[in-house]
Amino acid sequence: MPTMSGAFILEPGAPGAGARGWQGTLRGPGGYETELWLRLVDDALTPPSVLDGLVGAMLPVVMRAGGSLHVRGSLTRSALRNLTEFSEAWANWQPGRFHRIRIEADRVVDGPSAQSGDEALFAWSGSLRSTHTLVRHLDGLVPGHFKVRAAVRVLGLRRADDAVGDAAALEGARLALAPDGVPLWAVRTNAAAAGLIDPEIGVLPIVGAALHAFSTRCAVGLHARSWLFAAQLRFPRPGPVLQDLCSGDHFAVRADGGVNPPPQMAGALLPHPALAAAVSDCHRGPRHAPPCGRCPDCRLTALAFLAAGHSLPRRELRAGLAGVGTLRFNGPVRAADAEATLEGWREGHRALRGALAARVGLAAAVTDIRDHLRWFGAAAGLRPPWPR
Repeated sequence: MPTMSGAFILEPGAPGAGARGWQGTLRGPGGYETELWLRLVDDALTPPSVLDGLVGAMLPVVMRAGGSLHVRGSLTRSALRNLTEFSEAWANWQPGRFHRIRIEADRVVDGPSAQSGDEALFAWSGSLRSTHTLVRHLDGLVPGHFKVRAAVRVLGLRRADDAVGDAAALEGARLALAPDGVPLWAVRTNAAAAGLIDPEIGVLPIVGAALHAFSTRCAVGLHARSWLFAAQLRFPRPGPVLQDLCSGDHFAVRADGGVNPPPQMAGALLPHPALAAAVSDCHRGPRHAPPCGRCPDCRLTALAFLAAGHSLPRRELRAGLAGVGTLRFNGPVRAADAEATLEGWREGHRALRGALAARVGLAAAVTDIRDHLRWFGAAAGLRPPWPR
């Protein structure tokens, strides 16, 4: 990560790029240089004619350092506007950590070159949210739903991932998608190994770039929203909601779904048992490993299915009384999911529901005390103005 602001240059097509990949090199002050590549696992990949996706993927690095970014290639005008707004929003949100970036390009392209049609690509990580987004379009559960052209799995978003594990993960993913006739397009990237995933902004810029990589085959890509809106009402908030700013004129990246409570998401998966059995929100181990069953994300996934009145889709998931009663939220997203799960609970598993209700109630009481302390501190001039 560069330690000083200055002029950055993004160049496409570094050595190693070719028919199977899309690659860019970012150079900055102090001799900083890093490389990002995206490679299709089982097929050839024709790189897009514009660099909207690569710029979005590299932007968080430049936003941390500050300065300007010059793109040695073409950028669509809407991508230039969207990515500038993206940097402005994060600079306003965390002015001590991010900076507004001036973006320039050798060529700025006007106007779309492709029609969207009625097909879309779906970024599918296997999480409950991304699987629900896929299913609600497969089953036509949303007005104006898209036909599913393919599910896109991005490999290399965790440092623990490796080629051997990737093969196992892809085999399981293909088996889960096969009953619904959905093809899997897998992309491998070095983003995590190269340190290009910002800890606050997350993986969306990289996932957006992977979707952009297929813009010669389709004009729209969908990904699941990262959290319920209720998480935005909690402190500290998870960040600005900027899902659609990864779009350009030649390819649209849209956030979809994710606004339903977890039990409703789980219920929508039941007509698709293979997909339901593949669901995992676990972040403790490599992608190819089964869920650990003990972390908060695994327990919340299990509770979503039980709250919907159904059995657990895989044996690794579990939700014991002790584990539910001591759930660690560690932020507003899990807390909002737990509260929504409680509110959407159907009949059955009364003991588990009671344990979840006690845990949610305790979290609400602690949050209330903390908020009042912040308010009083702000009123006395001891803390920054509240709310932010």
